[in-house]
Amino acid sequence: MINARSCSIRFSVSAIIKTCVLIFAVMALSGCSVFNDGAPSASTDLLSQNSRYIFMPPIDDGGKSSGPHAVTVCLPSGYDSTDRRYPVIYVLDGESSFMTRQNGMTATIAYELAHDQLVHDGLIQPAIFVAIHNSQDSSGKPIPGNRRMDYAPSDQTNKEGIIETTKGEGYYEFIASTIKPLIDKTYRTRPEPASTGVAGFSAGGIGAFWMTYHHPETFGMGLCQSPPFRPPWAGKELIDEHKGAVPPVRLWIDAGSREYDFIYKDAYVAYRKLIAQGFRLNENLAFYTGHNHGHEKFDCNRRMRSALYFLLRTETPKLTSVEITEMDSVEGGTISLTRPGHVVLETVYDNWFRLTDCTAEFKVANPDIVILGGNSGNELRPKAAGQTTIASTFDGREIIQQIEVIAPKAQEKCNSTLKSVVIDGDLSDWPALPFQVDKPQNKNDVSAWSGPADLSYRFGCMYDDKYFYVAVQVTDEHLDSVPEKDPWFQDGVEVRIDARPEEERLFGKGENEFKDILLVAMSPARTGETRAPFNAAKLPDGVKAVCVATDNGYNAEIAIPVAYLNDKAGGQWPAVRINVVVNDFDGDYKGFRGDKLWWQPDWRTPDNTWGSGTFLKK
Repeated sequence: MINARSCSIRFSVSAIIKTCVLIFAVMALSGCSVFNDGAPSASTDLLSQNSRYIFMPPIDDGGKSSGPHAVTVCLPSGYDSTDRRYPVIYVLDGESSFMTRQNGMTATIAYELAHDQLVHDGLIQPAIFVAIHNSQDSSGKPIPGNRRMDYAPSDQTNKEGIIETTKGEGYYEFIASTIKPLIDKTYRTRPEPASTGVAGFSAGGIGAFWMTYHHPETFGMGLCQSPPFRPPWAGKELIDEHKGAVPPVRLWIDAGSREYDFIYKDAYVAYRKLIAQGFRLNENLAFYTGHNHGHEKFDCNRRMRSALYFLLRTETPKLTSVEITEMDSVEGGTISLTRPGHVVLETVYDNWFRLTDCTAEFKVANPDIVILGGNSGNELRPKAAGQTTIASTFDGREIIQQIEVIAPKAQEKCNSTLKSVVIDGDLSDWPALPFQVDKPQNKNDVSAWSGPADLSYRFGCMYDDKYFYVAVQVTDEHLDSVPEKDPWFQDGVEVRIDARPEEERLFGKGENEFKDILLVAMSPARTGETRAPFNAAKLPDGVKAVCVATDNGYNAEIAIPVAYLNDKAGGQWPAVRINVVVNDFDGDYKGFRGDKLWWQPDWRTPDNTWGSGTFLKK
């Protein structure tokens, strides 16, 4: 991959003169009064970086949007050595767009990295990127609510049914009448709508969508990553009230399988509405589901290569195959189910290009093994261990895929106790804790972990007539714990308990904590210190929990009222599902949120096995 440093362009005298013209043009538009005093000078920043990135201080929006916006322009490699004209893509949330020295890999989408590789491979025409930063006040701080004001379309119905007015149209007008003319005047652009795009992620993704969909007179390309097609970002009017012919635009929409459920579910609905209007897959509409992708900028980067290829490609790829895949799986072939999953129909083309057909319908051969459900009709819910097939159709062809349901893990026994248990962190009133965790479930869960002495633990559970008890004994050679941090940002323990009826409990995916799932999360308190569990106000009445430091680590002790378990179970509780994770933050870790030792795979991930961590009441 070509990095930003190797793609830097060396400015000739003509380029520097052109940049000076740009600086004076920005000053004229802004009246100089709204420049951010804390921002680097445009001329100094350009000449000192000697690179492809040109920073423009905040430009006055004339009151049309949330405030003045700075701009960073990223030119394609070799811009100054040719006289060709380039398409332009305007990027929302511009401060996190490029791989500059201010942005680490996880803090940027890095549009230019995917772009440069595609150009190098001869698959797309090179483009100019114009990153529009979010508005800031005179001190350089973000203006409160700026993204909501600018990216949400005006006059949309919120979830309470109330029409809300934002500055979205004003923000669009600011781009169309101020920023775009400035860029077209200063650089060799192709200013026609078909060569002008707008891109964004999350709230920026919905902004990119409606600006393209509603304003084809300006934007002919929309790159919309993880757009929230729901209030407060968009109302039902966004697509439903479109009248007339299909807009002359090309739309890329994507979503990650591990994002908030509503992101990909609502995006599927939007895709189907667009298809019903007359949009066509791989012609003027593309949708892709990122397998095992979350709601993070680096996940957007993983999909950016395909997005830019669709919008800027030099020729249309040919369809080579069609496959049924599971959304969270990163491998093709037989679908192996260890928990509820979702299937999608993927069209496969030349040049590694893949798209998701969200209009596909599915049928399972043996519903005694797997059943289909969910609002989108593509949720797979295992019923019993075994094998079956799932089928769909595309362009008159039947597509079949094998499914294998893995047997659930063995269930454990939870014993009763007649001995009184005091919740004080002293585990001397407990029998030996039977379950030991001294290695990671997944190699990606740890980066600095050096062995059981660094982090390991034992735990157990028992119950009496009033309470269900959990004890965790942690070995941790170095404690890092302060009151002001959450337990997953330092040393701490998290215990999750699911007491719902069997079908919900066995197939649960760890969603709706504090509602469907009980989460008790704590960090160890020092001597003489008292700490409440995370979000203690949301815990059921009567829950007792402590976490105290010991000579070689810390102990956690929890008591949950049996009345809570009975309420969740809809009667006398017969079983519960438990998972435990202990977090370690030694200050030298290289991963995200430190090291983690899970007892069972995280219920929220594809590694989750249905029914894992089940304890039967003995």
